[in-house]
Amino acid sequence: MHETIRVIICDRCPTIRYGMHRILSADAAIEIVAELRAGEELPSITGEIDADILIIDLNENNPSEIEHLRRFRAARPNTNIIVFTACDDANLMVEALGLGVKGFRLKQADSDEIISAIHTVYRGGASLAPCVTSALLDNMQRNRLQAKSRLSEREQEVLALIAKGRTNHDIAEALYISTRTVKFHVSSILAKLNAKNRTQAAMRLLL
Repeated sequence: MHETIRVIICDRCPTIRYGMHRILSADAAIEIVAELRAGEELPSITGEIDADILIIDLNENNPSEIEHLRRFRAARPNTNIIVFTACDDANLMVEALGLGVKGFRLKQADSDEIISAIHTVYRGGASLAPCVTSALLDNMQRNRLQAKSRLSEREQEVLALIAKGRTNHDIAEALYISTRTVKFHVSSILAKLNAKNRTQAAMRLLL
């Protein structure tokens, strides 16, 4: 006997909700426990409906929806989330991932992709559309360049050596400066990158 996957559908478009209902109903392992018209309705069901998966269409033109999702996530941390996207707003995708969203599928995804995404996320995996992966890589690269731009040329040299696992003494010898000067640069790097330690600072450079 299959384990039941309880799913909430949340989409403003009644046609999409109807189509999603038909697709999911074809899988015997999936039970639709609620259908919502908008993210505004999420807070009203947090204490009433137990669900394994929330499928939601975030609208980049409605910033409040991400806040509703944040509140839902706080109230129901064990409910995994799949977002349907047009890949129009990379910042929205990154913000949603920060909330623990495990799945992103394109709005034009076929039924097999949708079903597969639900089962993958239910089992603890992630299901990301290629455009989402690309947006994440672009965002990481942008953050890396922004982080480096805050540092002086000498600080970038010190950080590059930190990333290689060099000690303050090693860095001092490599750059022909005193260990005291190295410590000064390290403190400055941590402050500028808002990093707690050398490892975090090195990750800013690598990511």
